[in-house]
Amino acid sequence: MSEAVQKLKKADRTRRALLDAALQVIGQKGFSSATVDEIVRKAGVSKGVAYYHFKSKEEMASSILDQEFALLQNEFLDLVAREQSPQAVLMGMLDVFASRLYNQKDLAQLFSTEMWRSDRAWSDGVRESAQALIDLIATQLKQGQQAGQVRKDIDPTFSAASIVGMVVVDAMYCINGAKKPLFTREEFIARIYDFVHHAIAVA
Repeated sequence: MSEAVQKLKKADRTRRALLDAALQVIGQKGFSSATVDEIVRKAGVSKGVAYYHFKSKEEMASSILDQEFALLQNEFLDLVAREQSPQAVLMGMLDVFASRLYNQKDLAQLFSTEMWRSDRAWSDGVRESAQALIDLIATQLKQGQQAGQVRKDIDPTFSAASIVGMVVVDAMYCINGAKKPLFTREEFIARIYDFVHHAIAVA
């Protein structure tokens, strides 16, 4: 392996360590209370190294949110590409989204505090990314309406936004502030499925 490749891999690992540490610290303490000193201490790097990779705490948080939304959007699009029924795709999206938040408490906390804020440097980008997820869910609801699987009297976009908000809040309710989660991941997903099904499905 060439020296240039080794340096690149080391830089990637350092960047990853910083983002992981930032997610933990910001998720646990909130963006305003988190400090770069805490982040670099948890990442095990110097402040100078941190500022080599990121200009500020704001850039770290923005990078985390951009990355997580991109991963979710790619997984959603992968489900759509498999050409399953709209109902199957929607349930798959719920599984992906709910599982990710259940498995990553700090991410659930970050989403719950930052997705719809309007006073952050990254707010416009986050809202656009959140809207992209909502639009993908809304498309499946519309297709479900056309297939006779989803109630025609619901507004797809409003319902999609409600689903996203519900999953974020329910993930926090289930896994935050307790010694152990109120439900297992499987139980949590089952409850999300059941609630959404009864809210949107044709009787």
